Amino acid sequence: MHPQEVGATEWLANLSIGYVVVAAFALTALRLTLVPSRAPFARSIAELVESLIIAGVLVFLVIRPFFLQAFFIPSESMEPTLQGHEKGRNNQTNQDYPDSVHDHIFVDKLSYRLRDPHRGEIIVFRAEKKADKAAEYERRDPIENVLIKRLIGVAGDKIEVKPDSDDKMRVFLNDKPLADTYIKEPMNNPQPSPAEFAVNRPLMLEKDQLFVMGDNRNNSNDSRFWGTLPRNRVIGRAMLIFYPLNRIRLIR
Repeated sequence: MHPQEVGATEWLANLSIGYVVVAAFALTALRLTLVPSRAPFARSIAELVESLIIAGVLVFLVIRPFFLQAFFIPSESMEPTLQGHEKGRNNQTNQDYPDSVHDHIFVDKLSYRLRDPHRGEIIVFRAEKKADKAAEYERRDPIENVLIKRLIGVAGDKIEVKPDSDDKMRVFLNDKPLADTYIKEPMNNPQPSPAEFAVNRPLMLEKDQLFVMGDNRNNSNDSRFWGTLPRNRVIGRAMLIFYPLNRIRLIR
């Protein structure tokens, strides 16, 4: 899953700082040009331009880099917690849906500047190229996608995905089965053959290493397939679904 800004905000969100600065200078020049005019219409335009300058500087140079960013969920890997599917049947996951739902979320970028991520939090991060498993099938070079997963383990933890006493596939955190009541369905047993990290053998997380998994574990490209996530690649914590309106809620 790779959430991304969508709609009218997608192009704007990808603007470089250089373009933002140039736009701010251009708007400032326009504002100064309109200032001498006494015409009510010109003064109204000048006030609007001034508001755009202030809003643009706040959003692009302050809020987005340091505080808050909006993302879009395009796939099913975090369901049921975060919805991302189209109406109809998905042949890859064998699921039928009565309608299309794609959650839009706000990501808190400030908290992890002040503290480390905690187990159980849903985090957004820029994955390494090795996580782009679709590249091989699509015959292209791998890229660094932005992904969203739940944080399962942090530095010093021991992670193992294996059957429990009832032969149900479970995640064991420091030798204890994880209380993962949020997952969509029990994990497949056995796990897919490409799942090689922490599957049926323990994985010890070293300094600045994180282990992440999707809540829809049977349809999630996560640490089981590409390994640990470096701490410095974390963008922020998913905190709120703000759209669709009937799904507005805090993310847990």
